[in-house]
Amino acid sequence: LILPCTEPASNICDAIEPLVIPSAESTRNVLNSIDPLILPLMNDDEASTYKDSTGKFIDCFEKPLASNLHSFFKYHPFQPFNNVNFNPTKAYFRKENNSTFKRQWLTYSKNKNSFFCTFCLAFGSDDNRLTSGLKAESINNPYTRIKEHEKKSDHVNNCEAFLHYTNATDIKSRFSTSKHYEVERKRAVFHRLIDIIKLIGKRGLSYRGAKNAEAAYTLDNSALDHGNFLEIVLLLSKYDPLLKEHVDKVVSKSQNAKSHKNETTSGRPGGLLTFLSKTTADYIIEELGLLMKKEIAKQIKQSEFFTIQIDSTQDINVHDQLSVIIRFVSEDVNERLIALVDCKSGTGKNLCDDVCQVLKNLNLDVKNCIGSSTDGASNMRGQYNGFSAWLNKESPEQVHVWCYAHVLNLVMIDTTQICVQSKNLFGLLNSIAVFVRESYLRMHTWEANSRFKFISVIGDTRWWAKDRCLTKVFGSFKHPEEGLYIDIIKTLLEIHLSNTFSPDVCFRAKCLVDSLLKYETILTAHIFQQIFVSTTPVSNYLQVKGMNVVQAFQMIKQTIKTLRLQSRKCNDIVKHAKKFIQWANDKMDELEIELDYRVEEKFHAKRISKKKRMPGEEVSDESYIDPNNRFEINVHNVVYDQIVTSLEKRFGSHSQLYNDLSYLIPEYFNIDVPEIAFEWMSYKLKRFDQNITAGIIQSELKDFICKWPKIKNIAKTSENVFEDNIDEDSGEEGNGEIENNSNNRCLSIGGREACKNCIVCCYNVLKKYNLHTTAYRNLFLVYKYVLTLSCTQVRCETTFSKLKYILNRLRNCLSQNKLEHFLIMSIEKDILMNIDNEDVINNISQRSRLLSDSLKL
Repeated sequence: LILPCTEPASNICDAIEPLVIPSAESTRNVLNSIDPLILPLMNDDEASTYKDSTGKFIDCFEKPLASNLHSFFKYHPFQPFNNVNFNPTKAYFRKENNSTFKRQWLTYSKNKNSFFCTFCLAFGSDDNRLTSGLKAESINNPYTRIKEHEKKSDHVNNCEAFLHYTNATDIKSRFSTSKHYEVERKRAVFHRLIDIIKLIGKRGLSYRGAKNAEAAYTLDNSALDHGNFLEIVLLLSKYDPLLKEHVDKVVSKSQNAKSHKNETTSGRPGGLLTFLSKTTADYIIEELGLLMKKEIAKQIKQSEFFTIQIDSTQDINVHDQLSVIIRFVSEDVNERLIALVDCKSGTGKNLCDDVCQVLKNLNLDVKNCIGSSTDGASNMRGQYNGFSAWLNKESPEQVHVWCYAHVLNLVMIDTTQICVQSKNLFGLLNSIAVFVRESYLRMHTWEANSRFKFISVIGDTRWWAKDRCLTKVFGSFKHPEEGLYIDIIKTLLEIHLSNTFSPDVCFRAKCLVDSLLKYETILTAHIFQQIFVSTTPVSNYLQVKGMNVVQAFQMIKQTIKTLRLQSRKCNDIVKHAKKFIQWANDKMDELEIELDYRVEEKFHAKRISKKKRMPGEEVSDESYIDPNNRFEINVHNVVYDQIVTSLEKRFGSHSQLYNDLSYLIPEYFNIDVPEIAFEWMSYKLKRFDQNITAGIIQSELKDFICKWPKIKNIAKTSENVFEDNIDEDSGEEGNGEIENNSNNRCLSIGGREACKNCIVCCYNVLKKYNLHTTAYRNLFLVYKYVLTLSCTQVRCETTFSKLKYILNRLRNCLSQNKLEHFLIMSIEKDILMNIDNEDVINNISQRSRLLSDSLKL
C-alpha cells in the first residue's frame, strides 16, 4: 500500500510506483498491517450519517455510491469499546501465529447493535450476513461468524478491490499535488509578468520589439531588440530564480521545436505556451484596462451624480480622438478618464451618442449627469445642435459650463492683441526664440554667454507660455535679476558683431537688440508682468485636478477686483520700469558693453506735424501730447479696460448658480439668507430628492451657520497640502501639465492645517462627523452638488499630452482599444497599481482551455 507523499515530486513519473495485484494470502497479511492513518478509527460517539458530494446526509451503514467512497471510509471503521454487550477485544482482533492483528474491515453500529464489513459494503456486489448486519447478541455466535466471513472468497476479493481503490486514490493525489504545484509556479511567473506590464503602462512605454526578435527561441541572443516587455523579463530573470527557470525552459523548448520543424514550412513553431508572447502581453493589457474601467465605474456608482468633461484632438494618424472624463464626489473629489473614442463625426449629436454609449458600456445612467464642461466650440455649446443641447435631451436640467481655463486663455489672447504695442512685445519675444533656435551656431553662442536654457516659442494653445516667456526674459515683477534680459542682449550683439554669420543674420540680430532696448518695450512688458501676477495663479488653479467651482469663481472675482484697482495706476508701472532700466544699464556697464547700446530712459520726441494751409481753409496743426500721457491712454488704459471688460463679460453666465454659491462659503456666512436663495439649485436637485425645497435648504444653512464656529473648532487638521507642479516641455510641441495627487483639497495656503473657511472644509466636516445623514441631509446634498460641478475640462488637455507620448511617429500602429487601455493606465496610476494580479490571472485563465489548464487552481 502506497502512502501519499508529503512533498511534491520532482517528476510525476517518480511518484507512481507499480501496482502489484496481491494474492489472497498476501492480501490478508497486508490488511493486518494497514496504517491507522489511512483508516482512522472513530471515537465512541457514533456518527450515524455523513454528507455526500451534494450535501445530502447518507446513512453510514448503507451501501455507498462510488462518488461517496471517500466520505464513507472517513467515518469507518467504527469500533467502540465502552458500553457494548460483547467482548470488543475478541471481535476487533484476531490471533495468528502468536501475533495479534486488528480487523480494520470490521465496523459496529450502536443503533442497530450489529457488525458490518466496510469492504463488502463498499465493493461487494452480493449481499451477505455482514452487509445486512450481524447482530451482536451471543445467540448469533458473532465471533464465529466473523471468522467465517473473513475466509470467504468474496470478502478477499473485496479486500483486493479496497487495495486497488487505495492505490488509485494515492496516484490521483500525486497527480493532483504535482499539477497544483505546477499551476502555482506558473501563476507566480504570471504575477511577475503582470507587474512588468503595469510598469510599462504606468510609464507609457512601448512593449513590442523588432519583427523577428520576439520569438522565444531568440531570447538568448542579447544583440537583438526584444522590446521593453521581453527585455525587462530577461533583466529580472538574472536576479529571480523562478523567472530564470521559466525563461530557460521556454527558450530550450522553443529552440528544440524550431530545430525539428520542417524547413519547407514557413512561420514560427506553434503550440508552445510560453507566457512571453505578444498574445499574452495583449491579454494582460486588455484585462488591466477592463478591470480599471470596472473599478472606476464602481466608484462612480457610489456617488449619486456626476459631471462630464469632453474634448477632442487629432492624433498622429489623423484620427479625431475624443477624451471622456467623469468628475464625481465620493470620499474625495475625483476626475477619472473612462474612455478614448475614435470620433467618426464631430457633430454635436454624434458626440452625444458616443458619450452615451461609453456610459452604457460601464452601466452608468446618463440621467445622473448633472453637468458638462467643454471648450466652447460651436459643435459643443451650440444652442440647437451642440453637444450640450443634445445632452440636455438625455439628461434634462444638466448645466453646461464653458471651460473657465479656455475662457481665461481667450481673454489673455484678446488682451495681448488689443493694441500695436502688446502685439509688438510678444511678437518680439517669439522672434528672438525662433531666431536663436533655428541655428545650432546661434544656440552655441547663447550657451557660451549663459548657463540657462533659452526661452521657448510662444503658442496660443499653451496657456502659461506668454507669462513664462515674459518672466524668463524680464524676470518676475519687481525682480529683474531673475531674468535673461542681459544674457539675450549679449548673445544678439555677439551675433551682430561676428564675422561668422551672414549679413542677413547680423542685421536681424541688430533689429532685435534695438527693439529690446526701446523704452516702450520695457513699459509694455511691465504692464503685462503686473497683469500676470493676478491672472497666472487663477490659470494654474483652473488646471488643477479636483478644483471646485466655488473657489474658481472666488479667485476670478478677486482677480477682476484687483485689475480694476490697478487700471488707472500707470505711474506705478513707470516707477518699476525706471528701476528696471537703471538695473539693466548698470549691468551693461559692468560687462563693458558698447555705450551705443543702452536701454532708453524716455520716449523719443515726436515732431509735430505742420499742415499746409490752402487759401480759405481753416486747418489746425497737430496738438502736442506728452508721450507718457499718450502711452498711458492708448496702451496702459486700453489693455486694462480690455481685460477687465472681457473677464466680466465671459464669466458673467450662470449668475443664479453663483448667487447661490455665495451663501455657502464660510467667509461670507450670513444668517440673513434671502427668501429667493437656492430656488434655482433646489429645482436642479428635485430629481435626486423629491422632498428638497429652497426653504428646507435655507433652514438647514441658517442652523449650520450658527453652529459653524463650534463645529470647525473640533474638526481635526487636514494633511492635504495644496501644491502646484508645472512640467514644462521646452520643445515646440510641449504642453503645460499640472498634476496634484490630492483631490480633496483644502486651500489653506502656506500651512498644513485645514483652513476651515472654504466649501471643501464644510463638506468634509459634514461627512466626517456624520452630520449628512439626518441633521443637514439637504445641505450636504447641495455641497456635494456644487463640488461635483465641473467648470473646466483641462483634464482632457492633460490626457492629450499623454496621448502624444503614447502615440507618436515611431509608435503609431496601436489599435484603438489598446491605445485606450494604455492611456488609462498612464493617467490613472493609482487605480492601476491597486488592481489585484489574481483577478487578472483568473480572467485570463478563462480565455482558452489551454490557459485554464495552466493557470486555474
